[in-house]
Amino acid sequence: MTAPLLLAMAEVELRAADRARIDAFRAAHDPQHPLVPAHVTFVFPHLPIDEAAERAHIAAIAGRTPAIDFVLRDAAAVLDPLHPGTTHLYLLPAEGEPTMRTLHAALYGGPLAAALRRDLPFQPHLTIGAFSGIDAARQAAESWNTAGRIGALSVCRFAGKTLERLERCPLRASPAA
Repeated sequence: MTAPLLLAMAEVELRAADRARIDAFRAAHDPQHPLVPAHVTFVFPHLPIDEAAERAHIAAIAGRTPAIDFVLRDAAAVLDPLHPGTTHLYLLPAEGEPTMRTLHAALYGGPLAAALRRDLPFQPHLTIGAFSGIDAARQAAESWNTAGRIGALSVCRFAGKTLERLERCPLRASPAA
């Protein structure tokens, strides 16, 4: 058995109709659907150096980061560099992306600096499917247009085929509009 990995992700808050559509598509096309809800990963799975310090850092960053409103307007078929032969279907933010990138960069400071994967550039996305070929993924990339919000980060431990949520770290509440 391999050592558990630590990661930080944000479950996306969506309108009920959008949630149902994405969940149905993921159930049919994403092998991780039973394991994890629709989400954006901000700290990728890694062997923790000091789990307590990493968890405290993530909670502190979350506590001072406003909730992130976003709109997903584009679907992209992306070859998986870690799993040759697999193409993922991503929903990409047309709005909210700069704030997601800022959050990602802040999280990889302090105790998580050594965990940053410089070989994999960060592209904020919501994975909705995995396909054995690029053509199948492109065919599945029909029109997607979804708005939502990221209101919290979850610190999770990933061990083989299980994902354990260790802590929920709410993002700072946005001021009333």
